[in-house]
Amino acid sequence: MLSKRTNKIIIIALLGYLVFITYLVLSAINSELRPRTTVDANSFIYMFNEVQPFGVYSSFSLILALLIFPIVGSFAPIFIKNNNGITNVLQRSGYAKFLRKASWQTFLLGMSFSLLSEIFEIILINWNYAPIAFTNNSFYLGQFFNTFSKNSLIQLLAYMVTSSIGWGIFSVFIFACGLYIKKNPLFIVSGAVLGLILLLLPTLYGMMNYFLYAVANVTEISTLIAPGMISFAGQKAPGGIMIIWIISAILFALIAWILMMTWQKKQLRGK
Repeated sequence: MLSKRTNKIIIIALLGYLVFITYLVLSAINSELRPRTTVDANSFIYMFNEVQPFGVYSSFSLILALLIFPIVGSFAPIFIKNNNGITNVLQRSGYAKFLRKASWQTFLLGMSFSLLSEIFEIILINWNYAPIAFTNNSFYLGQFFNTFSKNSLIQLLAYMVTSSIGWGIFSVFIFACGLYIKKNPLFIVSGAVLGLILLLLPTLYGMMNYFLYAVANVTEISTLIAPGMISFAGQKAPGGIMIIWIISAILFALIAWILMMTWQKKQLRGK
């Protein structure tokens, strides 16, 4: 169970992020609403994509999401660890239960924050820009290399599910890294720092050859948390975006598990 103080922090973080999302979406809508602007079946999915992480209007919201989503579920257990409160926790549960509970809490909150923000964006777009509408063969989606489907309903649902799960996995990955970070201020910014590294680093080696290009598609953070929003090197993802996302999700989850197991063994050895 989360403490009342932790619950308050989570609620404040969520409300603060939703306030920012409101500003972002309404600003984007205001920029798009020009004289003689016509709204059609592609308008809704177009605006939804534009305000997603790595979308046209989302440079600052990406940083904010990287700061909030991975940290909101894991700051309490990491703070307990860093403030020597873990001894009392371990007396009641042990390392395995501590890690299991903390990782599930982190995953669920990271996923929930992403899903709630996307639902909120849909509501704002529906009320202020274009009604929720779908088409079987979207001309707008047809311009992208990496989509789950040209059917805008399938694309929307697939994106929301994969991106939310991706944020949950990335949150657990940050929690696992946080086990090795002893300073709370450093942990608070770790989501943004590691997220930006995982965004920029693959671009340095991804163009060397086709194998590294495939690796870069898997390791670039956009694949996990915003699948299809970036076409790496302007090309189609090897095997398609769903296959690449699944591999990316498994990879980050596996790395997180290895980091947690390594930390647990280190603690049991008393080092």
